Amino acid sequence: MDERERAAAVRAIAREGDPDRYLSALFAPADARDALITLYAFNAELARIAEQVTEPGLGEIRLQWWRDALEHAAAGISTGHPVVDALGQIMLERGVSREDLSRLIDVRQFDVSVKLMPDREALHTYLAETAGALFRLGAEVAGDREVEHVAKAAGLAYGLTGLMRALPVHAARGRVDLPADMLVRHGTSQAELAQGKATESLNDLLATLRSEAKGALREAVPHLATLSPRERTAFLSLALVEPYLRALAKGDPLHRIADINPLYRLWRLGTYRFR
Repeated sequence: MDERERAAAVRAIAREGDPDRYLSALFAPADARDALITLYAFNAELARIAEQVTEPGLGEIRLQWWRDALEHAAAGISTGHPVVDALGQIMLERGVSREDLSRLIDVRQFDVSVKLMPDREALHTYLAETAGALFRLGAEVAGDREVEHVAKAAGLAYGLTGLMRALPVHAARGRVDLPADMLVRHGTSQAELAQGKATESLNDLLATLRSEAKGALREAVPHLATLSPRERTAFLSLALVEPYLRALAKGDPLHRIADINPLYRLWRLGTYRFR
């Protein structure tokens, strides 16, 4: 496919697999937009592997395919896969390292091989290495300032919110990424959640996680306010954390995905200020 066809394919993958981040990228400067969308499409492709396979071995095969493809792309070899070839371009033009991109692949080993998040510390590490790392890489392609600390806080806020929104889908599939130690502490279990039992214990646990997400957002925003508008581009999806948290507080945590009005979502992304 030619460059225009490849760009269209990458956009379609990002739009379908990660619509919020995709929409946030549309507000980015034109010369950073395609690079951000490529990162979001890459993340979407990795995230859905665990949903597509039934055996850990099959998931590991797919992850290894991405590692090998990324190595070819870094060497300037066309693979024919639109996302991989677009990643090759941003490695060449933006200086993004193959090692940083490979770490996004490696952390998905957890998704395909583990069915239970053991504790809160493991969850924080996972979110730092997924959502947090994606914020950091996005900032790298949009600018060049060191944002490690703020990316970690942003990843926690965005990742916790996404985890709670995905709970109805994951629980129906028998997967619950809420930390096991918190489930025990609040008097519930993965088995109860998989059976669709929305108890007061679960509501208390989720209230704790919403408070934690708000705290992480409060930690991130003052640092983001010191960045230039261009550098803040990669963090724009954080604008949706607060409205999603409000929707989560009102909804059924196990049977309905918390959502916000699509027009309000666009307005929020277009008008949000980090302060």
